[in-house]
Amino acid sequence: MKRKLILPLVLVALALGIGLKLAANKEKLDAAKQPVDRSAFAFPVNVITVEEQSVDAAFSVPGTLEPYDRAKVMVQAQGKLASLGVDLGSRVAKGQVLGSLDVAGKQLELQAAELQLGKLRKDELRYRELLAGKATPRSTYDDIKFNFETQQVKVEQIRQQLRDAQVVSPVNGTVVAKNVEVGEFVGAGTAVVEVVDVSRLKAKVYVSEHAAYRLREGSSAAITSTVYPGTTFEGKVTFVSPQGDANHNYRVEVAVENNKEHALKSGTFVNVRFEGSGSVPMLSIPKGALAEGVKDPYVYVVNAEGTSVQRRNLVLGREAGEQVEVLQGLKPGESVVVTGQLNLVEGSTVRVANSK
Repeated sequence: MKRKLILPLVLVALALGIGLKLAANKEKLDAAKQPVDRSAFAFPVNVITVEEQSVDAAFSVPGTLEPYDRAKVMVQAQGKLASLGVDLGSRVAKGQVLGSLDVAGKQLELQAAELQLGKLRKDELRYRELLAGKATPRSTYDDIKFNFETQQVKVEQIRQQLRDAQVVSPVNGTVVAKNVEVGEFVGAGTAVVEVVDVSRLKAKVYVSEHAAYRLREGSSAAITSTVYPGTTFEGKVTFVSPQGDANHNYRVEVAVENNKEHALKSGTFVNVRFEGSGSVPMLSIPKGALAEGVKDPYVYVVNAEGTSVQRRNLVLGREAGEQVEVLQGLKPGESVVVTGQLNLVEGSTVRVANSK
């Protein structure tokens, strides 16, 4: 009897021991998950004092060349492409017919409609004379006239359908893409070819908010490219966007005349320099002070006592070497962390190791 009781007691004791062990392990795991209180620990950081500097009013920004005119040449009808008289690189003129759909059946329809129109025109003239001599009632003449005018509309509709079947370039330029080959079926609104005009190009750039307010349409700009070292192209500002993006950058377009001696191509990277007189104030910080780079710009500002930090979101402007312009988020005289910011969060306790 005693032996029968020993085994259950052993099992109960074993289960109790395992339970106590698991409970102890859970307490350790829960304790490990608790956030470490680092509020009393002061992170060493280096800071700089933000100051306003005078910089040259002229400034340069990178950009990309785009064609001044670009067009997808479409047809407004559907059918089989019967002809296309251009290839890649072909020069075309505005209004030039580049090709056509198969319109043989439509042309026969037009001939029949024009013959019918000619007959109705003669009838209208004859019955008009009869009406003038009171030899026919007004109602008969009105019916003849109605039929004649209806046929005129029908003829014009067929002619318009024939025009819609033509591939006509809306701009001067060069063919850079052929999307359909002769013999293929083309739907209405299909871009048969693409044409760009690179005789005039435009440099598309983005400038800061302050720069956008200084630029004016018609003002001059100098454009350079590594493709032609030492060569400067003259440009004119043709557009300054009235609306900035989320980062307060404004689109600016600068027109540049192309030339045969130094022919530029669409898509070329360029540098655009906007001239200015005198100097302008600029609040700037080193790029290294940005906690996560320029895509999500923010810094940590040390309080007046030098004991804790505040996260400050920034709006950036132009870049000048390793410096970046700050449009919003900082004031002159504030201390910004330049090293040690990777360990920081809002409200972290810090110890300023040095200041410069």
